[in-house]
Amino acid sequence: MFRSTRGNSTKGFISACAMAIALAGGAAVATGAAPATVQAQDYSDAFIDAYQPVADVVNAEGGDVASVVPQLDTIVSLAQNADEKYAAGNLILIAGNKTGEQPMQRRGLEIMLESGKVPVENVAQFQWFVGNIAFNEGDYMASRAALSAAVASGWNQDDPVGLIAETYWQSDDAVGGLAYLQEQIPGVLAAGGQVDSNWILRGLVTAYDAENFDASVDATAMLVKANPVQQSWLNGLQVVNALGEFEGDVRIDLLRLMRLTDTMTQSQEFIRYIAAADPRVYSNEISGVLARGLADGHFETDDPYYQEVKSTVDRAMAGDRAEAPSLVSEAEADANGESAMIAGNVLMTLEDWSGAEAMFAMAAEKGGVDTNLATLRTGMMQVHQGKVAEAQQTLAGVTGERAAIARLWSTYAEVNGG
Repeated sequence: MFRSTRGNSTKGFISACAMAIALAGGAAVATGAAPATVQAQDYSDAFIDAYQPVADVVNAEGGDVASVVPQLDTIVSLAQNADEKYAAGNLILIAGNKTGEQPMQRRGLEIMLESGKVPVENVAQFQWFVGNIAFNEGDYMASRAALSAAVASGWNQDDPVGLIAETYWQSDDAVGGLAYLQEQIPGVLAAGGQVDSNWILRGLVTAYDAENFDASVDATAMLVKANPVQQSWLNGLQVVNALGEFEGDVRIDLLRLMRLTDTMTQSQEFIRYIAAADPRVYSNEISGVLARGLADGHFETDDPYYQEVKSTVDRAMAGDRAEAPSLVSEAEADANGESAMIAGNVLMTLEDWSGAEAMFAMAAEKGGVDTNLATLRTGMMQVHQGKVAEAQQTLAGVTGERAAIARLWSTYAEVNGG
């Protein structure tokens, strides 16, 4: 019990001095019976004089709470010790519950937490409610701080990771949100939890809206690792392809990954693929692209564009196959890597993954070529062969504008095993 210089001044005070709270509808806090955990100590007469009449109104059935709200600031200013602060905060919370004003509820909860008198087993829950109310108010930094404190205090209900991530998305901070998820996901998995791919999908949408290419690559890699299905690849690679400002000879290796993951769904993607690959050089590969585009309804057999490309590849396919062995011999004899790149490209279009890998690796070793391109395609050929560890090591060496594409190929190797 609390001690005062006046013996009868405690009536009504204790009845308002605690609560049981539950969240409903996002952040509506409801009060219940006063628990026995409140340990009141010394309350000043000034505090009691200000508190008591307000508490009587707040606790009264049908009391005119709105009429005493202006007096709450005075009560807070008179609260000098922990018990007084706890009581003041609790009174504000109850008043907020009765008026339905979330800012008042939040203030009451925060004052109670600041008092240090909230029972340890309730601290995480109080912080969780503060975070929810702050979120509803659009105060996302404060929400994140409170929700993170709740998690640190042991709160693991109601998807705290997803809600904290949402504080970043609502602030249009794709980079910060993805970094947060990247940090949290290992712990979630280690604790036996599941990663909700919708967390990451929201990050991907935020990255797209912000036209943040790097964040879209991060989100795609995280998304397919969390949920390695075709839809994840579709969602991610469509955004990466839309945001990436690539020249054709760079984009083609992204489109090759899209073809491998069956995520080419637009006619323009098939046309871009054909233009970037050049049907005269990659005839066998483009023949497959044409066939898929025709089957999916992106081309018509009487379309002049389709007929022209198909005529080109039909004339070149047999010649490419016949010429491949001599190209390899020429590459082996050449002092630099240019001939090896040519041979590697032809073998790649023939789906001779092992032979193409050897040629691209030779090109990188001999030099005189774009080393990042040669290294990227060496890794791609290793991916096709299921050489996961080797592919990831190779692709990690790609820098510059091709690095993002290399990372996505490496992610494919990780989740698909080739």
